Amino acid sequence: MPDPSNIVGESVEELVKRAQRGDMEAFATVFEGLRPDVFRVACRLVGVDDAKDIVMDAFLKAWQAIPRFAARSSLRTWLYRITYNCAVDYLRGRQHRGEEPLSESGVETDQIPDLQDTSSRRPDEILSGMELAEKMAAALVRLPIEHRATLELRYSDGLSYTEIASATGVSIGTVMSRLFNGKRKLRKILEAGPIE
Repeated sequence: MPDPSNIVGESVEELVKRAQRGDMEAFATVFEGLRPDVFRVACRLVGVDDAKDIVMDAFLKAWQAIPRFAARSSLRTWLYRITYNCAVDYLRGRQHRGEEPLSESGVETDQIPDLQDTSSRRPDEILSGMELAEKMAAALVRLPIEHRATLELRYSDGLSYTEIASATGVSIGTVMSRLFNGKRKLRKILEAGPIE
């Protein structure tokens, strides 16, 4: 993640304090550095097509809430929580409107692991790895958002249990339960055979 403090020579804390006093330029400086991370989380939760809307909604809500930011968690974790809440609200609204759930094509390709030096791997190994990544992405989409988000925040973003708890607004015990149950459900989906 880019360090926003290098942009203007101020620390992130100073920029946040300025943003809390209504300085939109300071807010933009801090949050532009976090945009790629927020976009990645939004893509995993709602798909690429709707992620930009979720990011904009999250940033608007963050701007409205920044005066109340008390730094009990990191700024990144705080923004992840806002993004998570925006995505959950969006998905609930989509279910209420009777829209189709997220399809395989809505999954961000960033979930597919980077391939290592392909020159030293056989084509069948590369294809097998890509097929596995596609199956995993399709299976993740079929999980309830709470499990999918928890798994993604832990294994794709590398957040600790405490950070995930803060980002999703649940206890550490719930995070542990969601990780356990999410992995179990993911295994069952993968073992059930072809995913359509």
